[in-house]
Amino acid sequence: MVAILYTGPAAPAVFEDDTLRLTAVALDRNGNPLPDVTVIWRVLEPDTVQVGLTLDSMTGLVTGLFAGAWRVQGDADGLRTSLLAVTVRAVADSIAAVQEEITFPATDTESASLAATVYDLPPTGVPTPIAAVAVRFALVSPVPGTAEAATLALAAPGQAPGDDPHTATVTTNVSGLAFATLRRVGLGQPDTAIVEAVALAPAGGIIPGVPARFTVLIVNN
Repeated sequence: MVAILYTGPAAPAVFEDDTLRLTAVALDRNGNPLPDVTVIWRVLEPDTVQVGLTLDSMTGLVTGLFAGAWRVQGDADGLRTSLLAVTVRAVADSIAAVQEEITFPATDTESASLAATVYDLPPTGVPTPIAAVAVRFALVSPVPGTAEAATLALAAPGQAPGDDPHTATVTTNVSGLAFATLRRVGLGQPDTAIVEAVALAPAGGIIPGVPARFTVLIVNN
């Protein structure tokens, strides 16, 4: 054996709670693979560093735990791969209202923005905003289908309500924020409306957790 060749992606990355396998092969003097030589994988970080991944030394299987980047290397009988920075990408697990109570004056036809922030909360305790997550805002009170609900609609700021006027789906920006507004579309609004927002998983369904909840105080006089 004269060399060890890393055969995986140049910038290996894995999402939290997902897996990635690192691969490398030992080579003989003619550049032929030596499949019987085992490559041992190690994380090359000081003991004082909190590592956000697990690494199976024998198989190269990486499991993402929390967001960040850590150095790893493969070794076979003293020959080593180049240092690899394995990145763990954050996944949204929380959503919250930036401002839970909004006043909607009678002089306005569109409320101030209802802002929801979507983020990942790792063990380090520092929230990581997540971009490009779909957030669904929904009117929950007054109950859709009632006369009072028919006087209100939801939409992204500056856009018309969609086919379902009581829901609006908006994608978070680079700061992890999604915005919607409540609209007056008829006479006789109630004094208060409740809107909830949930984050949607890429594969469908709702990301578990407590919805962001907005109380809109509708001033009619």
